Amino acid sequence: KQLFFFASALITCTPNDPELGDSYCVETYREGSYCTGEGICSNPFRTGCLHNVLPDHFTKLRTCNSYDDANATGRGDCAISRFDYDEVRILNQNWEGAMFSSWIMQIVLSELLDVPTTIETGKPNTEASMDFYDPGLGFSYHDAAYDWDALHTAFEHPDCESFQDERKSNGEEYRSCAHVLPEAWNGQNKNIANDVQEGLIEPTTGTGGVSKLSWYVPIFTARRNSKLLSYIGMTENAGSENRRLMASTFLRPQTWKYFCEKVSLDNCTTPYYDDEGLLIAARPPSDQLEEAKYFSTDSYHGYFAATKDNDCDANPFNCTGHIAYGPCGWSSFAVSQAHYLGIHVKGNGPDPAGGYSYGQMVEIYKAANYTKNNVLFVWWTPDPTVQEFLGTDAEFLRVLLPSPTEECMEARTTKEERCSMDPTIRLGKEEGSCDSEAHSAQKVLVTSFKKRTFDADEAFHSPAYDAIENIKISDIHLDYMFRRWYKRNTDQWNYDPREAVCTWAAENINILINYVPESHPRSFRMEEQNKPAMYGAMVTALICIVLVGAVSISTFFYRKEKVMVYAQPTFLYMLLVGLLFLGIGAILLPANVSQGTCIAKEWFVLLGYSLELVPLIVKVAAINKIFQSATKFKRVSIDTKKMYMAVGSVIIVVSIFLLIWTVVDPPDRQSNRRLTDDINGDGGQIIETEYLCRSDSAAWFAISYFYQFMLLIAATVLAFQNRNVRQEFNDSSRLAFIIYAHSMLLLLRMMVVYFGSSLKANLVATITSYLLSADIIQTLAIYFVPKLH
Repeated sequence: KQLFFFASALITCTPNDPELGDSYCVETYREGSYCTGEGICSNPFRTGCLHNVLPDHFTKLRTCNSYDDANATGRGDCAISRFDYDEVRILNQNWEGAMFSSWIMQIVLSELLDVPTTIETGKPNTEASMDFYDPGLGFSYHDAAYDWDALHTAFEHPDCESFQDERKSNGEEYRSCAHVLPEAWNGQNKNIANDVQEGLIEPTTGTGGVSKLSWYVPIFTARRNSKLLSYIGMTENAGSENRRLMASTFLRPQTWKYFCEKVSLDNCTTPYYDDEGLLIAARPPSDQLEEAKYFSTDSYHGYFAATKDNDCDANPFNCTGHIAYGPCGWSSFAVSQAHYLGIHVKGNGPDPAGGYSYGQMVEIYKAANYTKNNVLFVWWTPDPTVQEFLGTDAEFLRVLLPSPTEECMEARTTKEERCSMDPTIRLGKEEGSCDSEAHSAQKVLVTSFKKRTFDADEAFHSPAYDAIENIKISDIHLDYMFRRWYKRNTDQWNYDPREAVCTWAAENINILINYVPESHPRSFRMEEQNKPAMYGAMVTALICIVLVGAVSISTFFYRKEKVMVYAQPTFLYMLLVGLLFLGIGAILLPANVSQGTCIAKEWFVLLGYSLELVPLIVKVAAINKIFQSATKFKRVSIDTKKMYMAVGSVIIVVSIFLLIWTVVDPPDRQSNRRLTDDINGDGGQIIETEYLCRSDSAAWFAISYFYQFMLLIAATVLAFQNRNVRQEFNDSSRLAFIIYAHSMLLLLRMMVVYFGSSLKANLVATITSYLLSADIIQTLAIYFVPKLH
């Protein structure tokens, strides 16, 4: 179908006027509308359809999308998605059934499932909008019925929002992008099969409706001649008599320009009335667009004429009646059907095959209804035009054609054949001239849409894909919306269709809720902390710090004792500072998470381990060197300054690593969401949110643990080498115990981190804090207490 874009017909108002301002907008539209500064009544559904119509049951605002301006949340128009779901873009099409379906999808996703959702019109939203929540109440038809390129773009660039933002910033031309095509007819089966085979789209699912193209006549035509309700009646008379029947019954519609130039005596400068007193033309057309119209309310009401194509006296073997059908790109087979069934009609539209655009078709039918001229019409259901005339004498009556068969369907003309410039090729095969088959329209979803959904962690799975798969809208429901749309007749091309869709959604809220996937809508709750365990860990760490302080005082007091002299008091002080740092880190671990605590605990823990183990390693390495030389009767001189420099060098390297980590990718407060088995009041699962310290790259933590592990390896080797050294100088046995305990505690810490994804973050931090405290206690007990004793 071709472009059928309606110009704005918005309701105007007077800002700040007590009668023609906000109150007028509420009266004309509904509560929630107000008079804007531009003098236009606003969209009352900008905060959400259900929020507006069912405020007692739906108190939350609809979810913001990329089409909302920066002040939308501040005005209270929408709320930012709590779930960080990817935005879904639904492709707009150019017939109302698909357009209304896209709105239903947008309402379900934006208002029931917190999924940001937009409608792709093929143009920037500032130029053409079909968004249900559009402040300007835009109602833009897409230029094309099937914008397959938009789906292909979404396959290549799944994040349509970022893709289009990037193109805009680079000054590139707008390129449409969409994840969902709401409705595909059977004429697209070849395109669908090709794209499924290439992996671009998923296998399609039904929309819930049954679609069909048919020949129609209005009731008033059928009452004049009931034979016109079937191909049998149309071909009952043989030869020229049948031709004369069709040519005399179905005259050809004429444009406004034709009427004023060929029929009106004064080029429509004065109103023209027909013999029955009906106003045909109130004025001449004002521009080329009006010149091509077949009907314009209150200005031109149409005219049907018997042209040379209808003249069976002059052309007894070629005269025809008129039939109105769509452009050759539609899956319509009227040319082939009329020719091979012997029904002498043809179209005279501007299309290569004689077809008319969507808008022209609607104008022709309205002109026929106004003037009560007979019309033979190819149209489809479901569609609002059919519902507009329901119950009137212009109600659509289907013309019976031969029943479709599989053989007939396989012999149909292709789009290329239907649009051929060769009339013979356009006719196709006789076997393909049966009636169009009723079929289930299909939803088309891009494969990248599904992949992005299910590649995410389960707690982050967007419900959008499953919800769109679930949405089924029957013909009965669409017809109901169409009737409400035309019945209201307040602002037909802007507010009224929104009112019709939203009213249906509110009246059928249970149906919408059934579209919601299992385990949704989800809700959040904060992680419940085990406060006794957390405070217990912090108190234990504080006790450890007190013990370190007490041991430090005792060490200083007994620093001249032989056992302390052999142990090198300076190295003992370093070790105690390291234990103090570990104690501070143990307090910070279960504390409230912030960027400051995240950075501080990594500094204190890593420097603490370094100051605890590196001095011991340096001292034991020196002792080992002395006694190795003694066994060879060599003298060796130990420079204590170099020993201190060795410790200092390692500490400096560690500090540089921590500094780089802090600057480049600092550990920060990040949320972690866990999907629980608990159910909320809406029947969805509860997502538990917890906060933990994490850098963007896990390499930093891996390097930290690897470094600690290497320290233990070095200490183990040196302790083994020192096993034969005199006990006064030898710390190897105690060092072995410390290393063993360190190794077990480090292993436990690594296991806690590794399996932490299945544990609560606060519990992981608490356990780690207890393990650090245990490390401090075992070091004091094994290494210091015997010396002080």
